[in-house]
Amino acid sequence: MAPRKGRPPGPVANAANGIGRLAEYLRTARLNKELTREQLASKLGCSITTVQRAEGGKTPPARDTVHGYVRVCILDHTEAEALWNKAANVRRGRTRPSYTQAPRPDLVRTADELGAALARAWERDGRPSTRKMEKRADHRYKETRASLSRSTAERISRRKSLPGSERTLRAYLIACEVPDTQFPMWTQAWRRVHERRLAARERDRRAARRAIRRQAPEAKARMLEAGLIALDKFPGPVAPWSARHIPCDTVSRFRLRSVLQGTAHCPVCNELVAAGEGRK
Repeated sequence: MAPRKGRPPGPVANAANGIGRLAEYLRTARLNKELTREQLASKLGCSITTVQRAEGGKTPPARDTVHGYVRVCILDHTEAEALWNKAANVRRGRTRPSYTQAPRPDLVRTADELGAALARAWERDGRPSTRKMEKRADHRYKETRASLSRSTAERISRRKSLPGSERTLRAYLIACEVPDTQFPMWTQAWRRVHERRLAARERDRRAARRAIRRQAPEAKARMLEAGLIALDKFPGPVAPWSARHIPCDTVSRFRLRSVLQGTAHCPVCNELVAAGEGRK
């Protein structure tokens, strides 16, 4: 339907700054869809005054109003969000938003980079409260089966931890109003980081096993010094180790660390079992 004729809208105020550019962007989008302000207000579920103010260029509109334009006028969410942030920072007296330095999700490779990118997503959304983030995630719980507690939202947005699963990641992105079309890119980033962390843990486990194998001959010698004959592989200094106590000829389990510290006793004869500095 073509817009009805009437007095044409006046020029956008502050056309040179962020607020004016956002207003011009929203007005152009409405006109391209051939919608009157009344028709758009009806689709957005707001008053005509809200639409007039959004396109007036004097004050930045609410974020929800801009998201309504994106939905009704089929706009690019990222572009609209960037213009809204510039407009909001003009109002706060800043010319540039202070965001965490982070790579794009498709360039994320490490846990630190993913944490920074997730924090930046929260900042670009205007740093919503954990209560609001929880409500946003709950609103789409039936669709996603992913919830987000306030404590989890706090830890992720403050870079104290990363999402423990893809569901938690999805709930966080919903809570930060990241467009659904970007979810696959974020999921791939999370998987890359998760796989790198699993690989690092496996390398650490292998290094620990190699260290234990190197220590095994010395460990068996120290156990023998304390009157113990090891019966299986060396499990490490703090793990229970099956050994035969020579004085009472019984098999029990001992920890090498306790033997070296002089705090181990045979559970059968109650004799002190010690080696090295632990021996009296």
